[in-house]
Amino acid sequence: MKNGTQRKLDSDRTATKEARRQQLINATMVSISKRGFSGTTMATVTKGASLSHGIVNFHFKNKEDLYEKTLGYLAREHFDHWSEAMAKADPDPSAQLAAILETDFERTICSPKKLAVWFSFWGQAKHRPTYLEIHSTYDDQRSVEIKRLCAELVEVGGYGHIDPIEAAQNIEAIIDGLWLQLLLYPKKLKRTKARDSCFNLLAQMFPKHFSHCG
Repeated sequence: MKNGTQRKLDSDRTATKEARRQQLINATMVSISKRGFSGTTMATVTKGASLSHGIVNFHFKNKEDLYEKTLGYLAREHFDHWSEAMAKADPDPSAQLAAILETDFERTICSPKKLAVWFSFWGQAKHRPTYLEIHSTYDDQRSVEIKRLCAELVEVGGYGHIDPIEAAQNIEAIIDGLWLQLLLYPKKLKRTKARDSCFNLLAQMFPKHFSHCG
């Protein structure tokens, strides 16, 4: 049986290992956001993390494994934020839908760095199906929830002219489009304004449940 000192040492090693992995993932995101995939190398990552090249080999199988873990971190972070926000919201479908969409424009999720990394990965998904698989593992559930909430709103609000599946697709499309505009035109469009544009779409679709912003 391990004594208290040994258990503490084991715990410290585990904490250090996780901290190093996260350090490398963070450095990967910074490098991709600045240089894209073509300009990101193990050297740019390790330099950004202030770690040796050997540390990367200890924590990740190769560069591709590091990329996959980086995307997995981003996707899981997004999933954790919106699912927690929805769980805390009022059970009313409009409140839950609002909670999910508010998350998409939070500073921690919708930052210039993370948007650049998201679009870099999406741009590579055609050639690396693994990226799409990782993203879908977390994002598919969000799509299911948005469709469910749209269907509930159509029913309780008497919006018989609205197709809930199409409504959900339009909501996801405008979020993706606003994210892209925030990335391409950061001086013309601000995060809070993008958030308002998204909620204005909801007000057009479900006027009994949402109000126009601004």
